[in-house]
Amino acid sequence: MDVDEIHKVAVVGGGQMGAGIAQEFATAGYNVALQDIDQRQLDTAADRMRSSLMLLAEYGLLEATVVEPVLERVDRTMDLEAAVGDCDIVVEAVTEEVELKQDLFRALAELCPGHAILASTTSAIHPDKLAEATDCPERVIVAHFGIPNFLIPLVEMARAAETSDETTGTVFALLKKIGKRPIIMKKPLQGFIANRLQFALLREALHIISQDAATPEDIDTAVQNNFGLRYAVSGPLAVYDMAGLDVVLKVAAQTVPDLATDDAPFDFIRNKVAEGKLGHGTGEGTYPWTEDSIIALRRRLTDGMIAIEKWRRQQEGAESGT
Repeated sequence: MDVDEIHKVAVVGGGQMGAGIAQEFATAGYNVALQDIDQRQLDTAADRMRSSLMLLAEYGLLEATVVEPVLERVDRTMDLEAAVGDCDIVVEAVTEEVELKQDLFRALAELCPGHAILASTTSAIHPDKLAEATDCPERVIVAHFGIPNFLIPLVEMARAAETSDETTGTVFALLKKIGKRPIIMKKPLQGFIANRLQFALLREALHIISQDAATPEDIDTAVQNNFGLRYAVSGPLAVYDMAGLDVVLKVAAQTVPDLATDDAPFDFIRNKVAEGKLGHGTGEGTYPWTEDSIIALRRRLTDGMIAIEKWRRQQEGAESGT
């Protein structure tokens, strides 16, 4: 199936991830069916989409006049068969439970048209575990979106052993068409790329805390005001090329042997969880949180990410000559 033959998109799972994916396809002009087993979840999804679209309009990344047309292109339903029965691609975005996803993929293989691509936005589950639950493994693939979808361009693609080149190429082209930055892993690894890198950083941050070498505030300040600035515009490997790989090796020889290699640093988080200090939802995690400080953090993140998105679009326009 060619990308131009995709007209109807279905998204299964109306949570934050599913709502965001539905919004992205609808913004790109596709008719979308968003399905969930909970009507309240679907109602919340509509509110989330409207809020996200209005935010984009507020920052000048979207015309306010397109908000309602985008929302009208998303048909919210609790009926799975009605949602996927005439779709060309379905993106699964339900809870990260292997058996639940496998059961869903079995159902999708039966309910979707014979040409439809079955994609999952799982953040960790191996695509083979999903493909083996179907009789059409050649049409199964992982397309892992980031959150918030409307500001994170990356989509990590991972093939199952029997995923066809046609399926892979079509999904890649579709993601590019809706403005995403897809990458195709040479082979799937647990957690794919972004999560593996993020958790490696988190483990070392917690290790530094466990050694009583710095406070959480020190660590966040170091990331914000040093390499975090570079990584917003260039990846680590390109940055290290700039530094010189001979220099990198010398620093690595002194530093790497002392880095954490086990999960002991996560005792910091285990203890917080045991104390009921889970983060924003409980008013305290690594830091104490109030309603005002939560709003302020979300606003800072949004402002920063939108500034980067505007810069990215300017760069792409300059490169394309538009």
